[in-house]
Parts: sequence; C-alpha cells; structure tokens
Amino acid sequence: MVEGFEERFRANYADILRLARARLARERSPISTGTLAHELYLNLQGRQDLRFATPGEFMAYASRAMRSLLVDMARERLAQKRHAELMPLTLGAEVPDMGGTPEQLVALDDALARLGALDPRLMHVAEMRVIMGMEVSEVALALSISEPTVKRDWQRAKAFLHEVLGVPQ
Repeated sequence: MVEGFEERFRANYADILRLARARLARERSPISTGTLAHELYLNLQGRQDLRFATPGEFMAYASRAMRSLLVDMARERLAQKRHAELMPLTLGAEVPDMGGTPEQLVALDDALARLGALDPRLMHVAEMRVIMGMEVSEVALALSISEPTVKRDWQRAKAFLHEVLGVPQ
C-alpha cells in the first residue's frame, strides 16, 4: 500500500526522531531533535505529491529532507554573518572532525551535489552516512541494495568527498 507523507510520518515518528537524534547527538547544534523532526513535518505536510511504497523509501526521503533543512539553516546563518557553530562535520568514525561552521556545512552540501551529478546513488549513500549518521544496514534497507554494495559505494563516496573537501585520508 502506498502512503503519503503524513501517514508515513505518524507511523514512523520514532524512527524520524532516531534519525534526527543520531545526527544531532554528535553535534553542537542550535536545534533539538524534536525541533528538526517537527521542522521536517511543517515543511512537507499537506504535500499530496509525496507517496511512499515502503518505510525505507520514506526514511531515505526524510534523510534528504533533513539534510536540506540543516543546509538551509547554515546558509541563513551565513547570510546573517553569524559565526556560531552549527554542527561538526565528519565523514565517519575514521575521518577527523572538520569543525562545524556554516561554511563547512555549505561546502559539504556543495560536494554532495557534485557527487550526485556524477553518481546519484553514491550521493544518497554519502548523505545517509554523513548527514544522518545511518548505519550500513539502514542505508541498504532504505535504498533497497545489499550491504556489500553500500560498503563499496561508501568507500568511493568517501574518497570523492575527501578529495573535494581537502580532508586528509
């Protein structure tokens, strides 16, 4: 059965909070887990064009939408010329923390967009791992691909992001 955004949001609210918490728990963010989840809802409620066949498809969409919200917040802070830290950026446990300025979040978003132009699936894997902190098994389920494929894609995406962002490997 295909369900719309509001139905999936209500049915998967605990998972939405877990996704938001996974990312924000590692960060010094000016927003809370609940605020991020509710901003997601407010931005997408009433969208009749959003239909999801599976919970994994919904969670993948929610992950991208949360990324967009966080990037928009960073861009707003840059426009206001505030230098408060938004969130430390990491590319996984084996990559050093890159800080957390809005400039760095925008740079990461630009790098992900470049990656998406080359290979959309690599971009989706990277944003789920980097932005939302999803585990390999969660990414595999959300994208309907195998865990070994996620691991290979993550290695390729991570190498690309290291190169573009100038992070030593």
